[in-house]
Amino acid sequence: MNLELKNRRVLVTGSTSGIGEGIAKRFAQEGAAVIIHGRRSEAAERVAAEIRRDGGKAIIALGDLSQDEEVARIVETVQAELGGVDILVNNAAKAEHQNDMETAPSGWLDSYNTNLLSMVRLIQHLLPPMQEQGWGRIISISSGAAVKPSPGMGVYATTKAAMNALTVSLAQGMKNDGVTINTVSPGAIITEKQIEMGKLHGMGNTREEIEAALNGMMESTPFGRMGRVEEVAAVVVFLASPLASYIHGANIRVDGGYVPTVN
Repeated sequence: MNLELKNRRVLVTGSTSGIGEGIAKRFAQEGAAVIIHGRRSEAAERVAAEIRRDGGKAIIALGDLSQDEEVARIVETVQAELGGVDILVNNAAKAEHQNDMETAPSGWLDSYNTNLLSMVRLIQHLLPPMQEQGWGRIISISSGAAVKPSPGMGVYATTKAAMNALTVSLAQGMKNDGVTINTVSPGAIITEKQIEMGKLHGMGNTREEIEAALNGMMESTPFGRMGRVEEVAAVVVFLASPLASYIHGANIRVDGGYVPTVN
């Protein structure tokens, strides 16, 4: 299927590893020009080099999304290199197990600044130009935790619930100007980081052994396994395409039925 994304300019935040990296590479496969974002130059260079090696186009924009001035610099870099952004994927976030009642208010504020306000900063910069050109996509990576929080994940879960609410609020305030805004909520997804952690915790010596152990933890869910990065990326690139022009203000779950409620 032709997703009509050739030469579209895509900024994927937090795209130096995990789900963000997978999303960036899938966009590149569709012919889009991808902006790799992260904080570490070496990691960003690796992802960009792999995309270029496979014939794709990638540039790098480094910066801390929790800082206003660094977000402005990222936008300036993208403007100088590509002339703007057609598609914004808000993926950068931190997920930590914390005791909700023992986490200081400053810790809560830090998580909101990193997970939610980073999204706000970029949207404030990039949404108006999208509306002026008459086309754009904003897709934010939320989480099943937003509606099914686990113990010790309250801080993270509430930032993601706020992301969902903001997406709907923004969608309701927008007109039919060719721009859509949606969220994608993955469930438990196997990433390289989880494979590394599995080795450290003695879950196995090979990737196959660790994946089997991780999948075993999901036996009670409908699909009985964890998801794959490429399964999330496929949904994101579809939502970004012209084929999804009537999907707006929606939360699309990619969790194998993990969340047992009506969306």
